[in-house]
Amino acid sequence: MKRITLFFIVMMLLVFGCSKKSEVKAKDVGKKQNVETEYKMYMLQQVPFSKNLADLEKLGKVDFGKSVKNYVEYTPKSLDRISFKLGSDIADALVCLKAKDKKSLLKITKNLLSYGETLGISKEFLVMSITLKPLIDAEKWDQIEQKLEEYRGRIISELYKMKSFDYVTLVQCGGWVKGLEDVGFLLLELPKSEEASKILYNKVMIGALSHDMGNLNDDLQTKEYIKTSISNVKILRTLIFTNEKETFSKDEIQKMHKLAKEITVAFAKEI
Repeated sequence: MKRITLFFIVMMLLVFGCSKKSEVKAKDVGKKQNVETEYKMYMLQQVPFSKNLADLEKLGKVDFGKSVKNYVEYTPKSLDRISFKLGSDIADALVCLKAKDKKSLLKITKNLLSYGETLGISKEFLVMSITLKPLIDAEKWDQIEQKLEEYRGRIISELYKMKSFDYVTLVQCGGWVKGLEDVGFLLLELPKSEEASKILYNKVMIGALSHDMGNLNDDLQTKEYIKTSISNVKILRTLIFTNEKETFSKDEIQKMHKLAKEITVAFAKEI
């Protein structure tokens, strides 16, 4: 039996993703071969930080510092948890940017560099460690944003090159879920949040995330925190897809925030 693994990048429904031939089985039958092919499609795309920050602007006058205080410090032990934490810390770094919290931003970016190295990313791609601290000290917020975006892009690119598609999915899952938790918390702080809640209405992103989480390998899907993630993401998908107003009530925001937080807590819990 021969096993050949092929990977390629596809575009689908305006969403850049990745498709891999997960397994090809060939059996000799006389002079002929019967080949069974199974493909997995990956649909998640990176959302530009400029879009994320523009969405945060739509929240209006909120205290981003309150969300920064919710940052949970823990050391993930496995590569799947590290991938999720890397993505979630990038989301928290954007909130730190809005809060102009230099101390928290330095701490988070230090963790990001450590996670990238543990995932096997080439050190040449982690050069932001040399330039980011001076930028933070000098409060060069736009340049910090650019450096963080470059870092995320390089991490994702390197993981693709290593064919670590599960980790790519978990990095992006961590970013979206933690972003939802942070934004949900801030929306609940507002006296009137319905108009601002439009930033949570993103069918493309939640649809792609729900799809790609189902593509995680079988071993990962036996872990409780992955089960929690897949289950909660499916519920979030239903909440968003069945919403006809494109805005959310306080109760709906509370439910979405709770579902997102359950995922981050599940990843943080050591078993």
